[in-house]
Amino acid sequence: MQAPSEELEAFKAHYQQHIEPLTSKFESARVASLKACRGRLYLSAAIYAALLLLAMLFKPMLNLGSAPELFYVGLVVLLLPFIWWLYRPIKHYKQDVKQRIYPQIFKYFGSDFIFSREHKMSLSKLKASKILPYYDNANFDDYVQGTYKGVEIALNELHLTKQVQRDKRTETQTVFRGVMVELSSHKSFDGHTVVIKNRGGLINFLSGSFKGLERVKLEDPIFEKQFDVFSTDQIEARFLLTVTFMERLQALSASFDNKIQCAFYQDRLLIMLQSKDNRFEMASIFKGATFEYEFSQINKEMKQLFAIVDLLKLDRSMGL
Repeated sequence: MQAPSEELEAFKAHYQQHIEPLTSKFESARVASLKACRGRLYLSAAIYAALLLLAMLFKPMLNLGSAPELFYVGLVVLLLPFIWWLYRPIKHYKQDVKQRIYPQIFKYFGSDFIFSREHKMSLSKLKASKILPYYDNANFDDYVQGTYKGVEIALNELHLTKQVQRDKRTETQTVFRGVMVELSSHKSFDGHTVVIKNRGGLINFLSGSFKGLERVKLEDPIFEKQFDVFSTDQIEARFLLTVTFMERLQALSASFDNKIQCAFYQDRLLIMLQSKDNRFEMASIFKGATFEYEFSQINKEMKQLFAIVDLLKLDRSMGL
C-alpha cells in the first residue's frame, strides 16, 4: 500500500479494519469468475469454429455481388455475442467490488462519504450552469459525495457525445470526457458567472450558450489569454475573480493540462475537469483481490480533489 508517510499508520489501520476482512471472500469470487470465463471461452471457441466452418461452406451460395466484404463483416458481428457472454462473469465480479468494497474505501475520507454508480448529478443544473459544451448524449459513471474541511464535495464522471455528419454518414464524437466537481460555497451568488477556456473571444461571445450573460473584462492579460468570463453581475464577477483567485485557478488549470472550466452558480462552484483517465477503476482481474492498489489509487485521486479545495481556499468563511 502507498500513502504519504504522515498518514500511513491511519491508512493501514482503516484497511485492516474495513477492507482486509472482505478480501478472502472476494478472492474466491475472483477465481470463480476467471474459471467461468475460461469455460465460456472454450465453449464459445468451439461453437464459433463450427459456425465459421458452416459459413465458409455456404459462402459460394451467397449472392454478395459487388460487396464481398459484407461476408467478413458478418463474421465479426457474429463474434460479438460470444464476447459479451464471455465477459459477463468478470463484469459481475467488478460490479460487486464497486458495490461492496469501494464504499468501505471511501469511508476513510469521512463517515459521510458515499460512493455510488447509481447516483448522478442533476444534468439540468449542469446545463443551466452554462459550462457544458453542446452535446446529444450524456452518460454518468462513478459518483462520490462527502465533506472536506466543511466544504461539501460531489464529483461525477461524465461522458458527453454528439452526432456529426461526415461523408454522408453519421459519427459519434466525444465532446467531453472527465469529471464534474461540485463544491459548496459559504454564500449564495447573486449573479451567475462562467469561466471558460478561451476559444477566441469573438467565438465565445457569439455563442448562444451564454445568452443572458455579459462579457467581463478583467485586468489580468495572462488570465484573459487562457479564459473568457461571462456573468449576469459584473460587480460580483470582479469580486469573485480576485487576483489571488485567478492565480489559484491558473495553477489548478496547469495541473490539468489547461483543460478546466468553472461556474459560480447559485450556492455552488462547479468545476469541469477534462481527462482521458477513467478514475476509480480496479486493478487487473488477474491480480489477487487484496484491494491494496485500489485503496492507494483512490486515496491519491481524492487527495488531488482535496488539493483543489485547499488551493482555491474554499474552506475560508470569508468566501473566495
